[in-house]
Amino acid sequence: MVTAARQYERRDGISLARLHLDPENPRHDPIEDEDKIIGHLMRTEKVQALAKSIVENGGISPLDAIGVVEMADNPGHFIVAEGNRRTCALKVLNDPKKAPSITAQKYFQSLVQRASLPQKFSVVVFPDKEAARPWMELRHLGPQDGAGMKSWNAVQKTRFSRGASPDTLALAVLERAEAAGWIDAETRKKIGITTLTRYLGNPVVRTALGIGERGNLTFTHEPAEVDVALKKFVTDAIPRKGGTEAPVNSRTKAADWKAYGRQLHTEGFSPTTALPGPVVPPAPTKTVTPRARGPRHPDKRPNVMPSDFVVKHRDPALQRLTAELKGIRPDDGFPFAANYLLRAVLERVMVLYAKKAGVWKQNLDDRALTRACNSALEASGVSSHELKNLRIAFSTDDSPLSLQTLGAAVHAAHLPTRKGLIAVWDNWAPTVRHMLDRL
Repeated sequence: MVTAARQYERRDGISLARLHLDPENPRHDPIEDEDKIIGHLMRTEKVQALAKSIVENGGISPLDAIGVVEMADNPGHFIVAEGNRRTCALKVLNDPKKAPSITAQKYFQSLVQRASLPQKFSVVVFPDKEAARPWMELRHLGPQDGAGMKSWNAVQKTRFSRGASPDTLALAVLERAEAAGWIDAETRKKIGITTLTRYLGNPVVRTALGIGERGNLTFTHEPAEVDVALKKFVTDAIPRKGGTEAPVNSRTKAADWKAYGRQLHTEGFSPTTALPGPVVPPAPTKTVTPRARGPRHPDKRPNVMPSDFVVKHRDPALQRLTAELKGIRPDDGFPFAANYLLRAVLERVMVLYAKKAGVWKQNLDDRALTRACNSALEASGVSSHELKNLRIAFSTDDSPLSLQTLGAAVHAAHLPTRKGLIAVWDNWAPTVRHMLDRL
Protein backbone atom coordinates (compact mmCIF):
# COMPACT_ATOMS: atom_id res chain seq x y z
CA MET A 1 0.00 0.00 0.00
CA VAL A 2 2.94 2.34 0.63
CA THR A 3 4.07 1.84 -2.98
CA ALA A 4 0.56 2.48 -4.27
CA ALA A 5 0.36 5.74 -2.34
CA ARG A 6 3.26 7.13 -4.35
CA GLN A 7 1.87 6.22 -7.78
CA TYR A 8 -0.39 9.18 -8.43
CA GLU A 9 -0.35 12.94 -8.81
CA ARG A 10 -3.02 15.61 -8.53
CA ARG A 11 -3.71 17.91 -11.47
CA ASP A 12 -5.99 20.93 -11.59
CA GLY A 13 -7.76 22.63 -14.47
CA ILE A 14 -8.67 19.54 -16.49
CA SER A 15 -11.58 20.31 -18.82
CA LEU A 16 -14.57 17.98 -19.11
CA ALA A 17 -13.85 17.46 -22.81
CA ARG A 18 -10.54 15.78 -21.88
CA LEU A 19 -12.23 13.23 -19.63
CA HIS A 20 -13.48 10.04 -21.31
CA LEU A 21 -15.68 7.32 -19.86
CA ASP A 22 -14.03 3.95 -19.28
CA PRO A 23 -15.14 1.39 -21.91
CA GLU A 24 -14.15 -1.37 -19.43
CA ASN A 25 -15.91 0.03 -16.39
CA PRO A 26 -16.94 -2.77 -13.95
CA ARG A 27 -20.46 -1.31 -13.99
CA HIS A 28 -21.05 -2.82 -17.46
CA ASP A 29 -19.70 -5.19 -20.07
CA PRO A 30 -17.08 -3.68 -22.41
CA ILE A 31 -18.62 -0.89 -24.52
CA GLU A 32 -16.44 1.06 -26.94
CA ASP A 33 -18.83 3.84 -27.96
CA GLU A 34 -19.13 6.61 -25.33
CA ASP A 35 -22.72 7.48 -26.29
CA LYS A 36 -23.69 3.86 -25.65
CA ILE A 37 -21.87 3.95 -22.30
CA ILE A 38 -23.89 7.04 -21.35
CA GLY A 39 -27.11 5.30 -22.38
CA HIS A 40 -26.29 2.24 -20.30
CA LEU A 41 -25.31 4.20 -17.18
CA MET A 42 -28.45 6.31 -17.39
CA ARG A 43 -30.65 3.25 -17.66
CA THR A 44 -29.05 1.28 -14.84
CA GLU A 45 -27.09 3.56 -12.48
CA LYS A 46 -29.50 6.38 -11.51
CA VAL A 47 -27.50 9.09 -13.22
CA GLN A 48 -30.50 11.47 -13.30
CA ALA A 49 -30.64 11.56 -9.50
CA LEU A 50 -26.90 12.14 -9.34
CA ALA A 51 -27.14 14.98 -11.87
CA LYS A 52 -29.87 16.64 -9.83
CA SER A 53 -27.68 16.43 -6.73
CA ILE A 54 -24.75 17.96 -8.62
CA VAL A 55 -26.92 20.88 -9.73
CA GLU A 56 -28.36 21.43 -6.27
CA ASN A 57 -24.92 21.41 -4.66
CA GLY A 58 -23.17 23.42 -7.37
CA GLY A 59 -20.75 20.68 -8.38
CA ILE A 60 -19.42 17.26 -7.44
CA SER A 61 -18.42 16.47 -3.88
CA PRO A 62 -15.01 17.87 -2.90
CA LEU A 63 -14.61 14.78 -0.71
CA ASP A 64 -14.54 12.46 -3.75
CA ALA A 65 -11.76 12.84 -6.29
CA ILE A 66 -12.07 11.64 -9.88
CA GLY A 67 -9.30 9.15 -10.64
CA VAL A 68 -7.96 8.99 -14.21
CA VAL A 69 -5.32 7.34 -16.38
CA GLU A 70 -3.71 9.35 -19.19
CA MET A 71 -4.35 7.97 -22.68
CA ALA A 72 -1.12 6.76 -24.28
CA ASP A 73 -2.34 7.53 -27.81
CA ASN A 74 -3.93 10.88 -26.92
CA PRO A 75 -1.72 12.89 -24.52
CA GLY A 76 -3.60 15.36 -22.33
CA HIS A 77 -6.74 13.24 -22.45
CA PHE A 78 -7.73 10.79 -19.75
CA ILE A 79 -9.77 7.62 -19.22
CA VAL A 80 -11.80 7.83 -16.02
CA ALA A 81 -10.91 4.95 -13.69
CA GLU A 82 -12.89 6.18 -10.68
CA GLY A 83 -15.94 8.45 -11.00
CA ASN A 84 -17.61 7.31 -14.23
CA ARG A 85 -21.15 8.02 -12.94
CA ARG A 86 -20.18 11.55 -11.95
CA THR A 87 -18.40 12.14 -15.23
CA CYS A 88 -21.39 10.80 -17.15
CA ALA A 89 -23.76 13.13 -15.29
CA LEU A 90 -21.47 16.11 -15.94
CA LYS A 91 -21.22 15.31 -19.64
CA VAL A 92 -24.99 15.11 -20.09
CA LEU A 93 -25.49 18.28 -18.04
CA ASN A 94 -23.00 19.97 -20.34
CA ASP A 95 -24.84 18.64 -23.42
CA PRO A 96 -28.38 17.34 -22.71
CA LYS A 97 -28.59 16.00 -26.26
CA LYS A 98 -26.29 13.18 -25.13
CA ALA A 99 -29.19 11.76 -23.08
CA PRO A 100 -30.57 8.60 -24.73
CA SER A 101 -34.24 9.66 -24.90
CA ILE A 102 -36.33 12.77 -25.53
CA THR A 103 -37.72 12.57 -22.01
CA ALA A 104 -34.25 12.38 -20.49
CA GLN A 105 -33.05 15.25 -22.68
CA LYS A 106 -35.90 17.45 -21.45
CA TYR A 107 -35.13 16.51 -17.86
CA PHE A 108 -31.47 17.51 -18.21
CA GLN A 109 -32.40 20.71 -20.05
CA SER A 110 -34.58 21.68 -17.09
CA LEU A 111 -31.65 21.04 -14.75
CA VAL A 112 -29.23 23.04 -16.88
CA GLN A 113 -31.49 26.11 -16.79
CA ARG A 114 -30.83 26.52 -13.08
CA ALA A 115 -27.24 25.24 -13.06
CA SER A 116 -23.96 27.08 -12.88
CA LEU A 117 -21.41 24.32 -12.96
CA PRO A 118 -17.61 24.40 -13.20
CA GLN A 119 -16.05 23.47 -16.53
CA LYS A 120 -12.67 22.39 -15.21
CA PHE A 121 -11.87 19.86 -12.54
CA SER A 122 -9.16 18.56 -10.24
CA VAL A 123 -8.29 14.94 -10.88
CA VAL A 124 -5.94 12.31 -9.52
CA VAL A 125 -3.77 10.89 -12.32
CA PHE A 126 -2.50 7.31 -12.07
CA PRO A 127 0.12 5.85 -14.41
CA ASP A 128 -2.19 2.91 -15.20
CA LYS A 129 -5.32 1.17 -13.93
CA GLU A 130 -3.29 -1.24 -11.84
CA ALA A 131 -1.94 1.66 -9.81
CA ALA A 132 -5.50 2.85 -9.15
CA ARG A 133 -6.77 -0.62 -8.26
CA PRO A 134 -5.87 -0.69 -4.52
CA TRP A 135 -7.75 2.56 -3.92
CA MET A 136 -10.76 1.43 -5.96
CA GLU A 137 -10.89 -1.80 -3.94
CA LEU A 138 -11.08 0.18 -0.71
CA ARG A 139 -13.93 2.24 -2.11
CA HIS A 140 -16.05 -0.40 -3.82
CA LEU A 141 -15.44 -3.79 -2.19
CA GLY A 142 -17.15 -3.15 1.12
CA PRO A 143 -15.89 -2.76 4.71
CA GLN A 144 -13.09 -5.37 4.40
CA ASP A 145 -12.79 -5.70 8.18
CA GLY A 146 -12.58 -1.95 8.54
CA ALA A 147 -10.05 -1.20 5.81
CA GLY A 148 -12.70 -0.22 3.26
CA MET A 149 -15.69 2.10 3.29
CA LYS A 150 -17.92 1.39 6.30
CA SER A 151 -21.47 2.68 6.00
CA TRP A 152 -23.21 4.32 8.93
CA ASN A 153 -25.77 2.20 10.70
CA ALA A 154 -29.35 3.39 11.16
CA VAL A 155 -28.67 5.14 14.47
CA GLN A 156 -25.61 6.93 13.08
CA LYS A 157 -27.55 8.07 10.02
CA THR A 158 -30.32 9.41 12.20
CA ARG A 159 -27.82 11.16 14.45
CA PHE A 160 -26.26 12.91 11.45
CA SER A 161 -29.50 13.82 9.71
CA ARG A 162 -31.11 15.31 12.79
CA GLY A 163 -28.62 18.12 13.01
CA ALA A 164 -27.89 20.14 16.12
CA SER A 165 -31.17 21.98 16.75
CA PRO A 166 -31.99 21.85 20.49
CA ASP A 167 -35.65 21.20 19.68
CA THR A 168 -34.99 18.30 17.31
CA LEU A 169 -35.75 15.57 19.83
CA ALA A 170 -38.89 17.27 21.11
CA LEU A 171 -40.14 17.73 17.55
CA ALA A 172 -39.51 14.06 16.82
CA VAL A 173 -41.48 13.05 19.92
CA LEU A 174 -44.42 15.25 18.89
CA GLU A 175 -44.31 13.91 15.34
CA ARG A 176 -44.47 10.38 16.70
CA ALA A 177 -47.31 11.29 19.06
CA GLU A 178 -49.39 12.75 16.24
CA ALA A 179 -48.57 9.88 13.88
CA ALA A 180 -49.62 7.37 16.54
CA GLY A 181 -52.89 9.19 17.17
CA TRP A 182 -52.10 10.11 20.79
CA ILE A 183 -52.77 13.76 19.95
CA ASP A 184 -54.25 15.60 16.98
CA ALA A 185 -52.79 18.54 15.10
CA GLU A 186 -54.67 21.12 17.18
CA THR A 187 -53.53 19.63 20.46
CA ARG A 188 -49.97 19.48 19.19
CA LYS A 189 -49.99 23.25 18.63
CA LYS A 190 -50.88 23.79 22.28
CA ILE A 191 -47.89 21.86 23.65
CA GLY A 192 -44.84 24.01 24.37
CA ILE A 193 -41.91 22.71 22.34
CA THR A 194 -39.42 24.53 24.58
CA THR A 195 -40.91 22.88 27.66
CA LEU A 196 -40.50 19.42 26.13
CA THR A 197 -36.93 20.27 25.13
CA ARG A 198 -36.05 21.21 28.71
CA TYR A 199 -37.40 17.97 30.10
CA LEU A 200 -35.79 15.87 27.36
CA GLY A 201 -32.48 17.59 27.98
CA ASN A 202 -32.38 15.93 31.40
CA PRO A 203 -30.74 12.47 31.39
CA VAL A 204 -32.99 11.23 34.20
CA VAL A 205 -36.07 11.96 32.09
CA ARG A 206 -34.58 10.39 28.96
CA THR A 207 -33.66 7.27 30.88
CA ALA A 208 -37.16 7.06 32.35
CA LEU A 209 -38.66 7.36 28.87
CA GLY A 210 -36.27 4.88 27.26
CA ILE A 211 -34.70 7.45 24.92
CA GLY A 212 -31.05 7.01 24.02
CA GLU A 213 -29.67 10.41 23.18
CA ARG A 214 -30.42 14.08 23.52
CA GLY A 215 -30.09 15.04 19.88
CA ASN A 216 -32.28 12.45 18.15
CA LEU A 217 -35.03 9.94 18.80
CA THR A 218 -33.56 6.51 19.50
CA PHE A 219 -35.03 3.84 21.78
CA THR A 220 -33.04 1.93 24.40
CA HIS A 221 -35.92 -0.43 25.27
CA GLU A 222 -38.69 -2.35 23.52
CA PRO A 223 -40.52 0.17 21.29
CA ALA A 224 -43.98 -0.78 22.56
CA GLU A 225 -42.88 -0.10 26.13
CA VAL A 226 -41.18 3.18 25.22
CA ASP A 227 -44.32 4.32 23.44
CA VAL A 228 -46.30 3.84 26.66
CA ALA A 229 -43.89 6.17 28.47
CA LEU A 230 -43.84 8.70 25.61
CA LYS A 231 -47.62 8.78 25.44
CA LYS A 232 -47.72 9.53 29.17
CA PHE A 233 -45.08 12.26 28.74
CA VAL A 234 -46.87 13.96 25.85
CA THR A 235 -50.25 13.68 27.55
CA ASP A 236 -48.80 15.23 30.70
CA ALA A 237 -47.65 18.22 28.62
CA ILE A 238 -51.11 19.08 27.29
CA PRO A 239 -52.30 22.33 28.93
CA ARG A 240 -55.14 21.84 31.41
CA LYS A 241 -58.33 23.84 31.59
CA GLY A 242 -59.17 26.20 34.43
CA GLY A 243 -55.61 27.37 35.03
CA THR A 244 -54.43 24.03 36.46
CA GLU A 245 -50.77 23.36 35.72
CA ALA A 246 -50.04 20.36 33.54
CA PRO A 247 -47.64 17.83 35.11
CA VAL A 248 -45.11 18.78 32.42
CA ASN A 249 -45.03 22.57 32.34
CA SER A 250 -42.73 25.53 31.79
CA ARG A 251 -42.60 26.61 35.44
CA THR A 252 -40.16 23.93 36.43
CA LYS A 253 -36.46 23.52 37.09
CA ALA A 254 -33.89 20.73 36.96
CA ALA A 255 -35.02 19.26 40.28
CA ASP A 256 -38.60 19.07 38.98
CA TRP A 257 -37.48 17.34 35.79
CA LYS A 258 -35.58 14.71 37.77
CA ALA A 259 -38.57 14.21 40.07
CA TYR A 260 -40.81 13.70 37.04
CA GLY A 261 -38.44 11.07 35.64
CA ARG A 262 -38.40 9.21 38.95
CA GLN A 263 -42.19 9.42 39.09
CA LEU A 264 -42.44 7.68 35.72
CA HIS A 265 -40.40 4.83 37.18
CA THR A 266 -42.42 4.68 40.38
CA GLU A 267 -45.77 4.65 38.60
CA GLY A 268 -44.66 1.89 36.26
CA PHE A 269 -44.68 3.85 33.00
CA SER A 270 -40.95 3.47 32.31
CA PRO A 271 -39.95 0.63 29.96
CA THR A 272 -38.24 -2.41 31.48
CA THR A 273 -37.13 -4.58 28.54
CA ALA A 274 -33.73 -3.21 27.54
CA LEU A 275 -32.30 -3.63 24.04
CA PRO A 276 -28.62 -4.46 23.33
CA GLY A 277 -28.14 -0.90 22.07
CA PRO A 278 -30.07 2.18 20.92
CA VAL A 279 -32.23 1.68 17.82
CA VAL A 280 -34.15 3.94 15.50
CA PRO A 281 -37.79 3.34 16.45
CA PRO A 282 -40.15 1.71 13.97
CA ALA A 283 -43.06 3.71 12.66
CA PRO A 284 -45.80 3.89 15.28
CA THR A 285 -49.03 1.99 14.88
CA LYS A 286 -51.80 4.54 14.72
CA THR A 287 -54.70 3.97 17.04
CA VAL A 288 -57.83 4.04 14.93
CA THR A 289 -61.26 3.88 16.51
CA PRO A 290 -63.73 2.15 14.18
CA ARG A 291 -66.72 4.36 13.47
CA ALA A 292 -68.95 2.01 11.54
CA ARG A 293 -69.38 -0.41 14.44
CA GLY A 294 -70.53 0.17 17.97
CA PRO A 295 -68.65 -1.22 20.95
CA ARG A 296 -68.90 -4.95 21.54
CA HIS A 297 -71.28 -5.93 24.32
CA PRO A 298 -69.27 -6.89 27.43
CA ASP A 299 -71.02 -10.27 27.63
CA LYS A 300 -69.54 -11.20 24.25
CA ARG A 301 -65.88 -10.75 25.10
CA PRO A 302 -64.08 -14.09 25.55
CA ASN A 303 -61.99 -13.03 28.56
CA VAL A 304 -63.03 -11.94 32.04
CA MET A 305 -60.58 -9.03 32.28
CA PRO A 306 -60.35 -6.94 29.08
CA SER A 307 -56.90 -6.60 27.56
CA ASP A 308 -56.98 -2.79 27.72
CA PHE A 309 -57.21 -2.72 31.52
CA VAL A 310 -53.69 -1.55 32.42
CA VAL A 311 -52.01 -2.68 35.63
CA LYS A 312 -48.73 -0.84 36.10
CA HIS A 313 -47.88 -1.84 39.67
CA ARG A 314 -44.71 -3.92 39.73
CA ASP A 315 -45.80 -6.47 42.32
CA PRO A 316 -44.71 -9.77 40.67
CA ALA A 317 -47.68 -11.75 41.94
CA LEU A 318 -50.17 -9.16 40.72
CA GLN A 319 -48.49 -8.94 37.32
CA ARG A 320 -48.65 -12.71 36.83
CA LEU A 321 -52.22 -13.01 38.08
CA THR A 322 -53.53 -10.25 35.80
CA ALA A 323 -51.62 -11.63 32.81
CA GLU A 324 -53.22 -15.04 33.30
CA LEU A 325 -56.67 -13.58 33.90
CA LYS A 326 -56.43 -11.57 30.67
CA GLY A 327 -55.33 -14.64 28.74
CA ILE A 328 -57.64 -17.34 30.04
CA ARG A 329 -60.98 -18.04 28.32
CA PRO A 330 -63.63 -19.59 30.54
CA ASP A 331 -65.51 -21.06 27.56
CA ASP A 332 -62.41 -23.03 26.54
CA GLY A 333 -63.02 -25.30 29.52
CA PHE A 334 -61.56 -23.16 32.30
CA PRO A 335 -64.46 -21.52 34.18
CA PHE A 336 -63.19 -22.58 37.61
CA ALA A 337 -59.64 -21.44 36.84
CA ALA A 338 -60.95 -18.07 35.65
CA ASN A 339 -63.06 -17.79 38.80
CA TYR A 340 -60.04 -18.50 41.01
CA LEU A 341 -57.84 -16.02 39.13
CA LEU A 342 -60.48 -13.30 39.40
CA ARG A 343 -60.75 -13.79 43.16
CA ALA A 344 -56.95 -13.85 43.50
CA VAL A 345 -56.57 -10.59 41.54
CA LEU A 346 -59.19 -8.79 43.64
CA GLU A 347 -57.68 -10.02 46.88
CA ARG A 348 -54.12 -9.11 45.83
CA VAL A 349 -55.12 -5.58 44.83
CA MET A 350 -56.92 -5.06 48.14
CA VAL A 351 -53.99 -6.40 50.18
CA LEU A 352 -51.56 -4.08 48.39
CA TYR A 353 -53.90 -1.13 48.78
CA ALA A 354 -54.63 -1.84 52.46
CA LYS A 355 -50.90 -1.91 53.19
CA LYS A 356 -50.36 1.32 51.26
CA ALA A 357 -53.27 3.03 53.03
CA GLY A 358 -52.15 1.86 56.46
CA VAL A 359 -55.26 -0.21 57.20
CA TRP A 360 -53.68 -3.63 56.81
CA LYS A 361 -53.73 -6.02 59.74
CA GLN A 362 -52.73 -9.64 60.08
CA ASN A 363 -55.48 -12.25 59.88
CA LEU A 364 -58.05 -10.00 58.18
CA ASP A 365 -60.82 -12.16 56.76
CA ASP A 366 -62.37 -11.43 53.36
CA ARG A 367 -65.16 -9.23 54.72
CA ALA A 368 -62.84 -7.25 57.01
CA LEU A 369 -60.33 -6.70 54.23
CA THR A 370 -63.03 -5.44 51.86
CA ARG A 371 -64.49 -3.16 54.53
CA ALA A 372 -61.05 -1.73 55.39
CA CYS A 373 -60.39 -0.87 51.73
CA ASN A 374 -63.81 0.74 51.45
CA SER A 375 -63.10 2.96 54.47
CA ALA A 376 -59.68 3.96 53.14
CA LEU A 377 -61.10 4.85 49.72
CA GLU A 378 -63.82 6.96 51.33
CA ALA A 379 -61.18 8.78 53.36
CA SER A 380 -59.19 9.44 50.18
CA GLY A 381 -62.14 11.23 48.57
CA VAL A 382 -63.85 8.54 46.50
CA SER A 383 -67.59 9.20 46.49
CA SER A 384 -70.08 6.95 48.25
CA HIS A 385 -71.85 6.38 44.94
CA GLU A 386 -68.68 5.00 43.35
CA LEU A 387 -68.17 2.61 46.28
CA LYS A 388 -71.66 1.09 46.22
CA ASN A 389 -70.54 -2.24 44.75
CA LEU A 390 -67.71 -2.49 47.25
CA ARG A 391 -70.15 -2.01 50.13
CA ILE A 392 -72.36 -4.74 48.71
CA ALA A 393 -69.32 -7.02 48.49
CA PHE A 394 -68.56 -6.84 52.22
CA SER A 395 -72.10 -6.46 53.56
CA THR A 396 -73.76 -9.37 51.77
CA ASP A 397 -71.99 -12.73 51.89
CA ASP A 398 -74.23 -14.22 49.21
CA SER A 399 -73.61 -11.39 46.74
CA PRO A 400 -71.83 -12.57 43.55
CA LEU A 401 -69.45 -9.64 44.16
CA SER A 402 -68.17 -10.92 47.50
CA LEU A 403 -64.90 -12.75 47.91
CA GLN A 404 -66.80 -15.37 49.88
CA THR A 405 -69.02 -16.22 46.90
CA LEU A 406 -66.04 -16.37 44.55
CA GLY A 407 -64.27 -18.58 47.05
CA ALA A 408 -67.23 -20.91 47.33
CA ALA A 409 -66.91 -21.82 43.65
CA VAL A 410 -63.54 -23.38 44.39
CA HIS A 411 -65.40 -25.93 46.53
CA ALA A 412 -68.01 -26.45 43.79
CA ALA A 413 -70.66 -24.67 45.84
CA HIS A 414 -71.79 -23.00 42.62
CA LEU A 415 -70.84 -23.19 38.95
CA PRO A 416 -69.15 -20.08 37.50
CA THR A 417 -69.91 -18.95 33.94
CA ARG A 418 -68.12 -16.60 31.59
CA LYS A 419 -70.95 -14.05 31.59
CA GLY A 420 -71.26 -14.20 35.36
CA LEU A 421 -67.53 -13.67 35.89
CA ILE A 422 -67.49 -10.80 33.38
CA ALA A 423 -70.32 -9.13 35.29
CA VAL A 424 -68.40 -9.50 38.57
CA TRP A 425 -65.26 -7.99 37.07
CA ASP A 426 -67.09 -5.10 35.40
CA ASN A 427 -68.70 -4.20 38.73
CA TRP A 428 -65.39 -4.37 40.55
CA ALA A 429 -63.27 -2.65 37.85
CA PRO A 430 -63.88 1.03 38.84
CA THR A 431 -62.99 0.29 42.46
CA VAL A 432 -59.93 -1.71 41.43
CA ARG A 433 -58.82 1.24 39.31
CA HIS A 434 -59.19 3.61 42.29
CA MET A 435 -57.02 1.33 44.40
CA LEU A 436 -54.37 0.81 41.72
CA ASP A 437 -54.15 4.55 41.09
CA ARG A 438 -53.40 5.07 44.78
CA LEU A 439 -50.63 2.48 45.05
